[in-house]
Amino acid sequence: MNIIKSDIVSPEYDVLWDDIGALVQGASPRDILILVNTFAPGGTEEPQLLKMLEACKLTPAQYNIIQLDNNKVVAWHQLRERLDPRIIFLIGILPAQLGISSLFVLNAPNRFNDRIWLPTISLAGLEQNPDAKKHLWTNGMRPIFVDGLHK
Repeated sequence: MNIIKSDIVSPEYDVLWDDIGALVQGASPRDILILVNTFAPGGTEEPQLLKMLEACKLTPAQYNIIQLDNNKVVAWHQLRERLDPRIIFLIGILPAQLGISSLFVLNAPNRFNDRIWLPTISLAGLEQNPDAKKHLWTNGMRPIFVDGLHK
């Protein structure tokens, strides 16, 4: 379906108006939204993610985890309206996949749309790059989730 008929805005952005009900089914508004690349059940990514969240002393009642396929585009404005997160943790997800044209600093808190964003590389990338994982913990996860410096 071509919603925006213009030579300036291409039809690829029409996906930003698709309903995300199936994606957020069962999720309720929580302070933290974790957007992560889809991972296979029983693989190493899920235990790694849960271990990271446990290190921050986060409980499942504090966050929603939404898995997105590679290059899947989901409208940030819809996620914001339905889940109203205060902190968005992007793991392997680019802002452009949310319809956001902004550059964020990796592994560090970023302020955008009156919220705190923490972008990082994929879980597989973090596993292969201990320096990136340490940088994420030191400059991003610990200050935001443990020290609470960015409330």
